[in-house]
Amino acid sequence: MELDYRAIGEQIRQRRQRKGLTQSSLAEQAGIEPSNISHIERAASKVGLNTLVKIANILECTVNDLLCDDKRFTVRQSGI
Repeated sequence: MELDYRAIGEQIRQRRQRKGLTQSSLAEQAGIEPSNISHIERAASKVGLNTLVKIANILECTVNDLLCDDKRFTVRQSGI
């Protein structure tokens, strides 16, 4: 299953705006370039796990919140 980077970016944008943060201020706090936030929010690039955790901490939410916790995974058992 592929992550929906567009939905992740939208979650980040909405939460950032609700907190009154600019892309630049979020990027500065996360220790990344401001253009990276723009790319993440537009799904022009994939966000790495370390960066996602930093962003979630700054936005005071969980990584699961950003991953749009509507994702459901199933595990299939083998017939062994």
